Amino acid sequence: MFKNNKIYNQELITKSENLTFKKINSFTVMQKAAKACSKFILSNYKPKKVIILCGPGNNGGDGILIANNLIKKNIKVLIFAPIGYAKSKDSKKAFKKLINKKIIKNKVNFKNCDFFVDALFGINFNRKLSNKLKKVIRVINSQSFVKIAIDVPSGVYCDTGQINVIAIQADITLTFHRLKPCHILQPGKDLSNKVKILDIGLTKLDGETKINLIKPPKLKTPSSSTHKYNRGEIFIFGGSEMIGASKLATLSASQIAFKSGVGVVKLLVKDKSKNFYKSHILEELIVTYSNIKNVEKIIKKTNSTFLFGCGLEINNENSRILELLLKSRSKLLIDASGFSIIHKNLIKFYSLLKLRKADTVLTPHFGEFKKIFKISGNKINDTKLAALKSNSIVLFKGNDTVISDKTGQTYINYTSSPYLATAGSGDVLAGIIASLMAQNYRSLSAAIIGCYLHSQCAITINKPLTAKDIINILPQIIKNNSKRWKKLFY
Repeated sequence: MFKNNKIYNQELITKSENLTFKKINSFTVMQKAAKACSKFILSNYKPKKVIILCGPGNNGGDGILIANNLIKKNIKVLIFAPIGYAKSKDSKKAFKKLINKKIIKNKVNFKNCDFFVDALFGINFNRKLSNKLKKVIRVINSQSFVKIAIDVPSGVYCDTGQINVIAIQADITLTFHRLKPCHILQPGKDLSNKVKILDIGLTKLDGETKINLIKPPKLKTPSSSTHKYNRGEIFIFGGSEMIGASKLATLSASQIAFKSGVGVVKLLVKDKSKNFYKSHILEELIVTYSNIKNVEKIIKKTNSTFLFGCGLEINNENSRILELLLKSRSKLLIDASGFSIIHKNLIKFYSLLKLRKADTVLTPHFGEFKKIFKISGNKINDTKLAALKSNSIVLFKGNDTVISDKTGQTYINYTSSPYLATAGSGDVLAGIIASLMAQNYRSLSAAIIGCYLHSQCAITINKPLTAKDIINILPQIIKNNSKRWKKLFY
């Protein structure tokens, strides 16, 4: 687990560096960085022949100093500089310290190499890769030697995790001071692989970032003196055709209710659909309605949390129900079909969302997100803007789930699993979050905790799974929640 959950974007890490350089010479800091990287390499590996890919800037300067440190330990080193080297002020100083300048080459043979260090670009990478560099990176990625990236794998954009066609596939990324967005966001997350944060004495600006890594949560323990009706109530709207989605949401909400204290979970369905659910859901958990007026009465007479969208039909009646919910004072989570309903009348629903006083949580996957929000490729910014525009908490699902509220506070989930990409998984997540919202967790906290628990289910199972598997193991995950986060990193 990372000791610090703060994430610095390019602008903030640059500010931190500049403040540090007012107190400490920038080249001294570069030397610290190179020393820390060299120490890690020598402590964990026994390289015999190392190739260091160096660029012309300060990342390349780090690489030159690393080369020098390894040479002093009698390790054979070649510096591969396909686009030049030592053009920045500090990288020129690094070059002057290089013991053997003949090791710098513009062509190398990777076959005899057993270790590789990527110091081509750093956090300031903002260009398109030339065809020459693309070819170089393809060759490097095809090799079996250990690959270490310095700060950021070359070809990955720091703030978005996106790439320019291709990027270095690292085994380990040694980054400085704090995590960067590209270490958490896909595809940068997979390209960075295991991340080790090295302390090089940069100025701490943790209070200036709003981007955070999700940490293991603490669940509340319900008081023995409370009654089920004052521990929260949740209504989940169920459809008449895709009943599986509503069923999964209800079952997951019920598991959270049983283990963490929600008092009442109800499935709200049209009276003609009741029989579809009887074999799956306890009859006492099912509430029926025959028309919109019935729904309106239920909404008005309760202060419950509502989950809308799982398995619902996209029609005028459900559009009207969503409108009633948005005008209510009840907490609301919108998922799945809810976004298709919003898409049909964006202007009206945006207006209703803006006027809402109660908490709203939106949980779209990529396809649902782009129906109602703009996609730019910067997942953090896209989620923050969506939260602001919709006056909601937005949980943008994926292997790198991003959660933001309208103030810009942002949380990213690192511990995900590809096995969560299965039918019904999102419905389970919606049920978990809505259940926590009903238990009077802050809605942002409910989204964060729900995301964490959901991911831990898949990580614990660690094999192809069904949505029902997630529900079945959820009680165990809740029980073990207080234990240390599973160690996935260096």
